Amino acid sequence: MVHEKNRGKDLDTTREALASWRRLHGGRGRPIPAALWSDAAEVARANGVAETARALRLDRSRLERRMVRASERPTSNEAPMEFVELKGMDMSAGRAPTVIQFVGGDGDVVHIEVAGGAHGAGVDIVELARAFWTRQR
Repeated sequence: MVHEKNRGKDLDTTREALASWRRLHGGRGRPIPAALWSDAAEVARANGVAETARALRLDRSRLERRMVRASERPTSNEAPMEFVELKGMDMSAGRAPTVIQFVGGDGDVVHIEVAGGAHGAGVDIVELARAFWTRQR
């Protein structure tokens, strides 16, 4: 069980860290660093998502997604996936569409359905991925 004194200190510490980052980096519209999201998720586990999101001025649904992702992290004997190479993926080969999913570091997800046959032949997956992962918010 978390003591009240520790709960408040963690929330206050995380609130100050976010406020400091927002002052230094302009805040709104800039992606919050993963370490700060991780701290916020940890505080939310102790204090609840709604209370933490309100206190830290964070989007509740993003905070919830961060908590879920943190609980799904690989165990110590599993290596996290960092790079996937797609060899021989020919989207023009079949008639069925190909579905691609990108997940951003902030938890945002985009699904892209590429038409099968000749219609999918000109799609540059690498450029789509680059555009998604480097987008400005």
